[in-house]
Amino acid sequence: MITFRLYTDKEKETEYLNEMSRKGYAMTGFLAGFFRFEACRPGEYLYQVDLTEGFFRVKKDYREFMREMNVEIVCLWGPWVILRKKAVEGPFELYTDVESSIEHYERARWMFKIAAVLEIAAAVVELVCAANSQDKAVIGMTLGFACLLTALAIVFIRQIVRLDKILAGLRERSCVEPGNSGLWGRRKPSVLLPIGLLLNGIALMITETEGPAAFWFGFARGFLHVVSLFCLIAGILYTCHRKR
Repeated sequence: MITFRLYTDKEKETEYLNEMSRKGYAMTGFLAGFFRFEACRPGEYLYQVDLTEGFFRVKKDYREFMREMNVEIVCLWGPWVILRKKAVEGPFELYTDVESSIEHYERARWMFKIAAVLEIAAAVVELVCAANSQDKAVIGMTLGFACLLTALAIVFIRQIVRLDKILAGLRERSCVEPGNSGLWGRRKPSVLLPIGLLLNGIALMITETEGPAAFWFGFARGFLHVVSLFCLIAGILYTCHRKR
């Protein structure tokens, strides 16, 4: 069985994999949002998602440590590694002390910061390309991609703020000096912002056409622009008035 889901929150992804295991489906592979499952005994496996220090690889000592703990490395995707072990062997927890949890979440936050910066840089490149083009189709396509990249950057920023809050709680438990709350001051951008940018990007990439379909293409483009504008305005207002 194959399912499609995209996660930026490893806790939710872990919860999903364990829920599927309880239903009798063991995750055996992953590629670009597509999870592959095979039948198993209900609750046979426990899953965890970890962040490695490499990219599509894990260090030899990490692999050996997992082998000693009877933990199987199911697959790698970017810096993420999906692990599992037999449920009969007891609870499966990767980070049981506060210090190691802080280190783990700081690595995850740093990864999302890098990803957000790269997406914003790519969006700027698309805007420059649009400014230097005279072709309406090319301008619409590049502006659309810029909107999609910015939407993805905001999704990453939402995860950064979420991790900031988790780290603040962990540091409070361990009596560690709180870190900098960052540019957003722990105020998570509304999910309406990336949704609005996504819809606007799709609308911009709808090319003009002739013939009987021209009216419907124009209607779809206009409708998406209106909905995206509503989402962006509501998202900005909600983000500004959200409590920290």
